[in-house]
Amino acid sequence: MPADEDARGTALVLTPTLPPTTGRDMQGVNRRLSIFLAALGSGGRPIRLLRMVPAEMVAAWADAPGRLNEIESAFWGRRVEVILAPRRSRAETLYAHYVQGIPTIARQPNFFPFGGAAVEAEIQRQLAAPTDVLFVHRLPAMCALLGSGGRHPRMFFDLDDVEHRMRLRHVAQKPVWPGKLAYALHIPALMRAEFQGAARAQATFVCSERDRAHLAGLGMKRVVVVPNAVAAPDSAMVVPRDKTILFLGLMSYRPNAEAVERLVRRIMPLVWAQVPAARLLVAGLGSESLSAAAGGEDRISYLGFVADLADLYARSRVVCCPLVNGGGTRVKLIEAAAHGKAIVATRCGAEGLVFADGAQILLRDDDAGLAQACVELLRDEALCERLGGAARGVMQANYAMDGVVQGVRKAIEGLAR
Repeated sequence: MPADEDARGTALVLTPTLPPTTGRDMQGVNRRLSIFLAALGSGGRPIRLLRMVPAEMVAAWADAPGRLNEIESAFWGRRVEVILAPRRSRAETLYAHYVQGIPTIARQPNFFPFGGAAVEAEIQRQLAAPTDVLFVHRLPAMCALLGSGGRHPRMFFDLDDVEHRMRLRHVAQKPVWPGKLAYALHIPALMRAEFQGAARAQATFVCSERDRAHLAGLGMKRVVVVPNAVAAPDSAMVVPRDKTILFLGLMSYRPNAEAVERLVRRIMPLVWAQVPAARLLVAGLGSESLSAAAGGEDRISYLGFVADLADLYARSRVVCCPLVNGGGTRVKLIEAAAHGKAIVATRCGAEGLVFADGAQILLRDDDAGLAQACVELLRDEALCERLGGAARGVMQANYAMDGVVQGVRKAIEGLAR
């Protein structure tokens, strides 16, 4: 699509995420969305961003829509017009939570708020306006589109996390309790919605080749890998002398909070048995209020939201990611690699990334193995430098923001002709 055609058209983006108005909003989901907004906005194409938000947020911004446009345009670095549609709510009874979602994703607790008459009517209104490209950001937004009956001949779908795989992993993870068995019954409806959305789209984007192969093996067509990406600093950081381990993540995301609990309760005591001076930094929005913070261990610092990530990484010798749940690929590991940090992770934590065990990362799954890998790096500055430098090289080759955005732009333009 030529640049002058881009300028005449408009991209409509449907997203279930909240506006970035707190100053603490560049988390993993928004980092990924920024890739697509940069690609969609190339050539000066305007972007209309339809957000599905709590009803009270719609009311709060009703008298200042222009101000919200200014905030979002500044945040994304491009012209954005924001439209807010109110989510719906319900009394979350046991029957509603566990049973109603078995036949349809629209009744499952993670997806129910994003449907309903108000959201679906707003989607129809926006589709009636001149729209060059429709981009659907994540499965909740796709469920709202499916409920509205809306269609567009040039539609792209970022599935991002493969939701049914995440649900399977959660159900299989110990401990098992009756509610998890009910969640397992939600999986067929999840898969059906993923496939219905993909069938309407010219392309469905996922984070990794592993996810693409999984979906292709199930019969999903036109799946394209768009890796998560970050902008790398000009040079890698030196290895600090302090024996410091970092975990960074948004703590409202349950797998991150579970990983911190594992670090604090099970892994760090094994590290301290060999390196008593080791310190753990836990950073990310919500980390200051984790239940683990009540333990009183003075070798752990709960930092909450950290604005200056460069300083945080400069203080950290090792980045540890002991996740056992979740999906997609971890922006936190790509970012750590961009700063030249030595990384220890579980295979789940590093899933979908092309870092090789022993060459650019240390992969361990059990508590003792994770602790021992951290100990090795805390004791060996040269090993930290070697792994961190190699990880940075892989990051620059595969996950650099400019290159990924360029690839997405070409894919959308080529498929939307």
